[in-house]
Amino acid sequence: GCRFVDRLSHRKMSVKARVIVLAAGTLETTRLLLNSNLGNSSGVMGHYLMDQIYGAGVVCSVPEARGGKSKAIMGGGAIVPRFRNIGTRSDSFLRGYAFNVYSSTGPMGARNFAAYGAELQRKLDEYHGSAFSMTIMGEVLGRYENHVRINKDRVDAWGIPVLHVETKYTDNEYNMAKDAVDTGAALAQAAGFEVLSKNATPNPPGYSIHEVGTCRMGDDPKHSVLNKWCQSHDHKNLFVVDGASFTSAGWQNPTMTILALSMRAAEYLAGEMTRQNI
Repeated sequence: GCRFVDRLSHRKMSVKARVIVLAAGTLETTRLLLNSNLGNSSGVMGHYLMDQIYGAGVVCSVPEARGGKSKAIMGGGAIVPRFRNIGTRSDSFLRGYAFNVYSSTGPMGARNFAAYGAELQRKLDEYHGSAFSMTIMGEVLGRYENHVRINKDRVDAWGIPVLHVETKYTDNEYNMAKDAVDTGAALAQAAGFEVLSKNATPNPPGYSIHEVGTCRMGDDPKHSVLNKWCQSHDHKNLFVVDGASFTSAGWQNPTMTILALSMRAAEYLAGEMTRQNI
């Protein structure tokens, strides 16, 4: 079952169930299990936290769209799927990234120009509506040392201990971001665009809110939390069907994979309950 606190009245209540299915999001599901001392005989729970890298990219201007000509040719977005480390292997990083690509008919940020005062205003007027940008969505590798654990010294508004998050990027992620910026700039220049700014430093972990991996699946109960059906190795009536079950992050938004795994787990659970195995 589950004990919970009403968020308005703070009244403590409980509910019993034949099966518990957790889908609170990677971090909140893991926090609940760690606070409950459930499902962690392997000691792996909370480890292998992954979150995709965002923020690195290039900002360009399309010359043909300047001077009020943007509405006829600008506006829209696209995605360039991963192309690195597929046919050939990069020497500087593992896995790969996608590009989020978009153009705008609106104003451009002043920070893209090394100008001030009247000169800056002239640039902003001329370049208005000509922005073309490429940003990275890159895969972060699963590392044991990137983890969350319960902070017994801090609690939330309902008196429940919160998570302490300890994670950082490595050379693999920084090299990936640099490659993305170099490639994006080269692509833009080949298309005849003016590259105004480049940023090869990704935003801090957590920015993409694509956290996965802290209750990873695996065949070996000594090195994983869940089996291939998202079922706890320790408790057959406990299932985790959010991003916590992932063993790798990928470059894609994780939502569709979460939906596919949860449907797969639900079908398996229904069959096991019908057969009275749970």
